Amino acid sequence: MKSNVVVVTEPDYYYANVPAITLVGCDHMLPTIIDNLRRLEFPVTVYTTSETNTLDWITNAYHQSEFTIINCTYNSFYTGFFIDKPSVYYYNNKESYIRFNLNEINDPMDKLIKWMNEWLENQDKNAVLL
Repeated sequence: MKSNVVVVTEPDYYYANVPAITLVGCDHMLPTIIDNLRRLEFPVTVYTTSETNTLDWITNAYHQSEFTIINCTYNSFYTGFFIDKPSVYYYNNKESYIRFNLNEINDPMDKLIKWMNEWLENQDKNAVLL
């Protein structure tokens, strides 16, 4: 199977007119996420973080992405910085962040699959309009 997934780590950026997602602290799920994204017929960029990333790099990755998924147990600073931002989804939280962000998820794969389906539906609708 041809890979349509570009995985980007600091200090790099990938500039293309393709959808992108940012994963903060989701290394344990990266192989599964990439495997699922490869099933799509269009390219996707995945920004993935490490504990040594600069805030500047992660912020730029966030701004280039359709959405960001944060593992709240990964890094409390990143969680605090991003929790109130739009298009951020979070899991593994030890306290409630509902007052800041309603996008709590139990499993990052659920969000990813939902996004993949929405993207495909939008592509189908756009194809009909052409």
